Amino acid sequence: MLTLTDVSIRYGAREVVHDVDWEVGGSSLVTALLGPSGCGKSTLLRAIAGLEPVAAGTLAYDGADLARVPVHRRDFGVVFQDGQLFAGRSVGQNVAYGLARRGMGRRAARERVDELLDLVQLPGFADRRVGELSGGQAQRVALARALAPRPRLMLLDEPLAALDRRLRDDLAVAIADIVRASRTPTVVVTHDHGEAALMADVVSVMREGTIVDTAPPQRLWRRPADEWTASFLGASDIVDGEVSGGRLTTGFGDIAIDDGLSDVPAGPCRVALRPDSLRADPDPGSEATVVRAAPLIGSWRLVVDVAGRWVDAIADRPVREGDRVSLTPMPERIGVVRA
Repeated sequence: MLTLTDVSIRYGAREVVHDVDWEVGGSSLVTALLGPSGCGKSTLLRAIAGLEPVAAGTLAYDGADLARVPVHRRDFGVVFQDGQLFAGRSVGQNVAYGLARRGMGRRAARERVDELLDLVQLPGFADRRVGELSGGQAQRVALARALAPRPRLMLLDEPLAALDRRLRDDLAVAIADIVRASRTPTVVVTHDHGEAALMADVVSVMREGTIVDTAPPQRLWRRPADEWTASFLGASDIVDGEVSGGRLTTGFGDIAIDDGLSDVPAGPCRVALRPDSLRADPDPGSEATVVRAAPLIGSWRLVVDVAGRWVDAIADRPVREGDRVSLTPMPERIGVVRA
C-alpha cells in the first residue's frame, strides 16, 4: 500500500500539489490518476518515484517512510509517455537493463527477458533493434523493461498519449491485462477518462493540485463529487432534478432509482447528462424541436430545443432538423452530483 499524507510539492514559490491524502493498492491493483493537463498529476507521480522533492507531508510504502529512500532503492518501475528506450540497444538488451544492475546472471536474465516478451505479446523480438518497432510495440517493450526486475509498484505517466485513438484503446486494455497478470500494483496517469475507465479498478480525479474524488469508474460517473467533476467526465449538461418515492424526476421525464443511484437522498438534486443520456423519438405533438442532427454509426446525435433550452440527445432512426421529438431519459446513462 502506497500512502500519501498531506503531501505538497512546490516549484519555487508556486505550490503545484496541495495537501494530498491518497492511498494506492490494497484490493485495487490498477489505479488511474485522472485530470486535465497542468493539474499536477505527473508532478505527483514523479514525486512518488523520487524524481521530485516533497515540500511537505509524507510518502510511505507499506508503512515505511520514503523521504530518505533514493530513486534506485524505491523498487518502483516507471514508464513515461515516450518510453525512453535505449536506441543503440536491442529489445532484449533494453528489457534486461534492470536485471544486469541487480546482478542477475546472463542465462537467468535471458529467461526473464523471454518471459516478459511473452507477457507483453512480443515473443521472438529480443534481437530486434528498437528503431524497428512501432509506437505500440515500443511502449510494450518499455513496460516489459520496467516489469523485468519485479518492482513492487509500477508508475505509468501518460503511456499512451503519443499513440492514435484506436491503438490507444487496444493498448490500454493490453497494458491493464499485463500488469494484472504480473500482479504488480500500478498507478497510471492520464487525462483521458475513457482510457482511465478501460484500465483501472479505481480512478482518482485531480483538479488544480488536489484529489477531489476516488471511486471505481462506473461509480465515479453515476455519483460524481461535484459539477466540475461531472463535466470533466463528459457531462454535456447539468439540470435540476427531484428524488421522491424511489424515482428521479427531471424536466425530460422520470426514471426509477437503480443500484447506481441508490444512495441519492430524497429531495432536490443536480442531474448530470451525457450526450447520450436522452433518447429522442419522433413525436409530432411534442414541442421539443431538433435544431441539429449528425449521423453516427447506427444512430444520430442531436441537439434539441426544449422550451428555449438546447440539450443533447441520441436517436435510433433518421431524424432531420425541424422534426418534433419526445425525449426519454436513459437510466444507466444518468448521473447525480453528490454536492
